[in-house]
Amino acid sequence: MKIKSLILITLFTLLIGCGQKKVEQETSEIKSVSIQKIERKIVKNNLLFTGTVYPWEETALAAQLTSRVRKIYVKEGDYVKEGQLLVQMDDQQLTQVEIQFNDARRDFERAEKLKAEGAISEQQFEKFKLAYETLKTNYEKILENTQLRAPFSGVITAKYLNDGELFMMAPAGGRSVPAILHLMNLNELKVKIYVNEFDSYKLKIGQKAKVTNDVLPDEEFTGYVARISPIVDPVSKTVEVELKVTNRGNKIKANSFVKVEIDLGETKELLVPTSSILTDPVSGRNFVYIYQNGVAKKRFVSKGKQVNDETVIKSGLKEGDEVIIEGQSNLVDGDKVKLYKGL
Repeated sequence: MKIKSLILITLFTLLIGCGQKKVEQETSEIKSVSIQKIERKIVKNNLLFTGTVYPWEETALAAQLTSRVRKIYVKEGDYVKEGQLLVQMDDQQLTQVEIQFNDARRDFERAEKLKAEGAISEQQFEKFKLAYETLKTNYEKILENTQLRAPFSGVITAKYLNDGELFMMAPAGGRSVPAILHLMNLNELKVKIYVNEFDSYKLKIGQKAKVTNDVLPDEEFTGYVARISPIVDPVSKTVEVELKVTNRGNKIKANSFVKVEIDLGETKELLVPTSSILTDPVSGRNFVYIYQNGVAKKRFVSKGKQVNDETVIKSGLKEGDEVIIEGQSNLVDGDKVKLYKGL
């Protein structure tokens, strides 16, 4: 009897031990995770670019005929006003044409009086008129090429010849075009950026932009969209956009780089920690795990822009979903999970 009782006790103990071991094993297979309930947050929809700075206006000043430079009145770095005389070319030809022009003008003035008195025919009058207008055109053309004036206000950025040197109608000294001086308007700047086709449709002429330069960390400049290219570049698949920027104090230098930020307003978006987003090794699609009644569920998502350490989710989740943000790397779809203590 005692032996029979001992056997029963032993079997009972073994059964309890096996059951306890099985429970402990199942409990150890449940993985611990942390979760975050997602919600919509206000997101600034800004577009960020790096742009290259160009002068709003620039020109290579040159005569239209080969001629000798008599006098250059400016030097590199000088600020000049529109219409200011910059270069005086040799005027020997101008002197000859000016004499002929003045003679033709006097003849034309006399012809007008004689015509009014009926002393000459219409045909004779037209002859004097044609001679006057022809010489006037020639004189003005030669005068324009003898006295080179600033077509707009700006800064002389290069001087290629000196007084007395011969200007030739051919590029020289590394220049791409014939020139005596180079003039730039640096009060207004042109900033070129390249925008992907999708974002280009969000822009419009006159749209405001913030422009900054790393060399001027405490300065902020304002620009406006001035031109949007009507075509997509066949190689880069981007659209060229030009901004007009007021260069306060001429602080930004031409050919430098600047940062451009265009504000497209604010929207409410679903955001998840960027670290919670994984990539499926087979399909290459992005996904997250959500917590549902102690089980990890895989959800494929479509990402938007990144905002600091969070990423906008365009589709695949809804507000209130509990996204697993810690421990997700070791999960598979359908794993049983438990929350870290204290969460």
